[in-house]
Amino acid sequence: MIDSLTLSLQQREAQQLVEPTGWARVDRNIDKIVQALANAKNEEDYQAVGLLCREAIISLAQAVYDPNLHPSLDEVNPSKTDAKRMLEDYIATQLLGGSNESLRKYVKDAYQLTVTLQHKRNANFRETALCVEATRSLVNAIAIISGQRDPYIDF
Repeated sequence: MIDSLTLSLQQREAQQLVEPTGWARVDRNIDKIVQALANAKNEEDYQAVGLLCREAIISLAQAVYDPNLHPSLDEVNPSKTDAKRMLEDYIATQLLGGSNESLRKYVKDAYQLTVTLQHKRNANFRETALCVEATRSLVNAIAIISGQRDPYIDF
C-alpha cells in the first residue's frame, strides 16, 4: 500500500513542468493530464486520465500527420481521430530504413502501452502513472522526430 507521504511525493513529481512541444493543443492536453493524475483518487479518476491521454495522442497525430507527405501503409486513409494509423504512417515516412527499426518499434510500443492502460476499468495509480509516462514519452519522441526539440541556432 502506498502511504500518504509517498503519494504526495509522486503527485509533486507528476506536476513537474514539461517542456512544451510548440503544439498548443498537445501542450494543453499534457498539462491537463499531469494535473488530473495529481488529483486522481479512484478508478473513475484514473480512467478519466486515460481518456485525456487518448485525446493528447489524437492531438499529437493531427499535429504531425499530413496525408500528402505520409502515405498510408495499408491503403486506408485514416480518419481525423485515427491516431494509430496517422502515427504509423508518419513514423514510417520519417524513420525510413532498417537502421530505424528500433525507433519505429519504440514509438509503436509507447502508443500501445498508452492504449492498453487507458481501457482498464479498474486502473490504479501505478497503471495510470505508466499510461501518463507512455503518453509523455510518445509526445516527446514525436517532438524529437519532427524537429520540435532541435536546439535553436541563431545565425
